Amino acid sequence: MKKIIFLIGVILLFPISAMCSPFLTSDCTPAVDKVTGFQLQFGVQPVIDIPAVECVPVVVDGKRIWYDLGTLPNGPFTVKALARNLWGSSAYTAPLSDTKVLPSSPGLLRITP
Repeated sequence: MKKIIFLIGVILLFPISAMCSPFLTSDCTPAVDKVTGFQLQFGVQPVIDIPAVECVPVVVDGKRIWYDLGTLPNGPFTVKALARNLWGSSAYTAPLSDTKVLPSSPGLLRITP
């Protein structure tokens, strides 16, 4: 019985732990744009093609960016994006700059009564 409860707990908690990374997201594109994907460019790195993700709740075929930033190295980064459809690509967005940093160590440890 304890094993079953443990397995149920692991199954329920796994999706939560899989979605813990920070994500780059965007507003939903209008349905009339028929967006099929996006291109991201981090600084001067090569362009990354990513699929468009359905908006939730569904906004009549609207699409958005959903990209996991957990794979980026620590430090500052700049990213810009463009949307793609059957006919071509949009212009790039304005660049977004941020810094990925690890937290500092906690201060002095002590035991208090």
